[in-house]
Amino acid sequence: MKKVFIGTIVGSIIYFAYLSIMWTSGLHNNFTSYSGRQYQIMPFLSQNLSYDGLYMMPYPDPAAADKRKEHEKIRNENVDKPWAMVFYHSHMQSMEAGHILMGLFYTLIACLIASFVLYYTGFKSYWIRFGIAMAFALFTLSQGVLDNMTWWSFPWSFVKMKVLDLTLGWGICSLWLAWYVKKPLAII
Repeated sequence: MKKVFIGTIVGSIIYFAYLSIMWTSGLHNNFTSYSGRQYQIMPFLSQNLSYDGLYMMPYPDPAAADKRKEHEKIRNENVDKPWAMVFYHSHMQSMEAGHILMGLFYTLIACLIASFVLYYTGFKSYWIRFGIAMAFALFTLSQGVLDNMTWWSFPWSFVKMKVLDLTLGWGICSLWLAWYVKKPLAII
């Protein structure tokens, strides 16, 4: 178990450091698009959106009696017309310690799960352990990031930074986990 916990802590530091470098150095700054009319749009959004959340437009009223038919009607009538997804927040928060700690906590959970799997499967080959660790990133890519790109048309500029983080960043972490997190050889 010592290998699991040390592997988790070091792996978390590796991956979190990678993410911190990518975001603070500005290498991920182009993940969104820019609107020169943002200061005209923001007051309009503030006046017309009632709470923080993700808004899709056009979209049927959730209180509509036959929401399903309304959704189908909107979908059919708006083919080849503009649509939007807006992440709206009524106030911007500064980057606080709580955000950083939660990011580190999520990284710890991911590394802990990968470490448990690597340790208790007992694979002897380094490259098999590396492949197993990378499978977590590939699963996340295919069932999260790329799935959102397919179904919700997330733009490549938004998706590519996650692809890079999960392949390169988690790849570096996986190199460590595959090397360190393994059961000791049984002495006969």
